[in-house]
Amino acid sequence: MQYARKLRKGDKVAIVSLSSGMLGEDFCSHNIEIGVKRLEEYGLKPVFMPNALKGIEYLQAHPQARAKDLKDAFLDDSIAGIICAIGGDDTYRLLPYLMEDAEFIHAVEKHPKLFTGFSDTTVNHLMFYKLGLSTYYGPCFICDLGEIANEMLPYSQKAFKSYIEGNESGEIVSSELWYEERADFSRAAIGTDRIAHKEKRGFELLQGSDVFQGGLLGGCLESFYDMLAASGYEEEKAVCEKYGLFPNKEEWTGKILFIETCEEKPVPELICG
Repeated sequence: MQYARKLRKGDKVAIVSLSSGMLGEDFCSHNIEIGVKRLEEYGLKPVFMPNALKGIEYLQAHPQARAKDLKDAFLDDSIAGIICAIGGDDTYRLLPYLMEDAEFIHAVEKHPKLFTGFSDTTVNHLMFYKLGLSTYYGPCFICDLGEIANEMLPYSQKAFKSYIEGNESGEIVSSELWYEERADFSRAAIGTDRIAHKEKRGFELLQGSDVFQGGLLGGCLESFYDMLAASGYEEEKAVCEKYGLFPNKEEWTGKILFIETCEEKPVPELICG
């Protein structure tokens, strides 16, 4: 696997909308202002790729435009990192425009860049894994850098800071707090804190040794399910199989599996039934 260097002050970071185009909607304008300000406070220079702000309707209809932004970010030598706007549910539609583009694949292999995002960005992470690039399953622009409280949530802030040279953290610990979801994400709610609760359980060992090691491999459980069972879009399973996106059995050997679920909180029967 290749590993991108950490970010440094003065670096340009590209903002891309690889799934939902909501970053380009008026209701996210304040998230952009807040996110830009925070990136600049870290000494980074945000660059919104040409299609990133074209909105939900346009990007839904033009997956090739989303793919082009990612490709162009890799081709631009002045860009050191790439931050996804948010997740969504149809990122697989970018695969034909990227996995069949020799110029993109060559750029990823020869010029690795830091890449971060979560949720259905799982598809992009597995694509990069297939291409030999280690990525960060972590903070995105709208939810984290654009968090409307006066500060980023502490756990997210620590994770993002770890992307910046000199802030490496070797220990992964449980968050001290958990938060209720907001009811109001509007500009009027800027400066309000989420309702927080003390985390009482922390990590729970369900079975096996409490000391283990291995490479991390995982993502969003619903994204895994959709690409394996074609539960979301009828053609998604076939597209992902065409490009060998889901790691085979041998590739999971010796790995630490991590999974998350989306805000819809699916019941176990949905995945295991």
